[in-house]
Amino acid sequence: MSDHPIQQLVDDHRYILMVVNHLNSLAPGIAGSEPVDVPLLRQAVEFMREFADHCHHGKEEDLLFPALVEANVPESGCPIGGLKGEHVKGRKLVGQLEEGINLLETDEAQARQTLCEAIRGIALLYPDHIWKEDAMVFPMAERLLSDAEVNGLKVGFAEVEKTHAHHHQKHTEFALSLQAA
Repeated sequence: MSDHPIQQLVDDHRYILMVVNHLNSLAPGIAGSEPVDVPLLRQAVEFMREFADHCHHGKEEDLLFPALVEANVPESGCPIGGLKGEHVKGRKLVGQLEEGINLLETDEAQARQTLCEAIRGIALLYPDHIWKEDAMVFPMAERLLSDAEVNGLKVGFAEVEKTHAHHHQKHTEFALSLQAA
């Protein structure tokens, strides 16, 4: 893994997309009558919460975005305000995915509908969100942030990674296993 903070975020995106794409591939079977792989869906929820949200979005919201604000990028509106809003939407969709899993025991038809709606939302949100960051925000950060600010991000990102190290390998292996499947 690279120690450059922007490259770390780009690398994180690849793992997130592996999980999102796999979830999307499950939707037709869930909408039909195929058995629902509850353990896999629970692991996907855990991945999205721990890896995508707490670790990845944490690095963005707590470190990168404030550094961009210091570099005179507006905190509200485009791009930072919009991206933060999409992070909130992602959290809600992951919560809806978990709700669908929990409904399987009591109302399978409603559970399947809830799962499909959550997956559809996740599959629509994340690729577009990641494109905005990779193609627009990260190159902007590379231009605006000084070497000292990038080094500050390296230190901050290392702390975040250290906090999440016990989960990181498990989550990246999960994502890679889905891509291989």
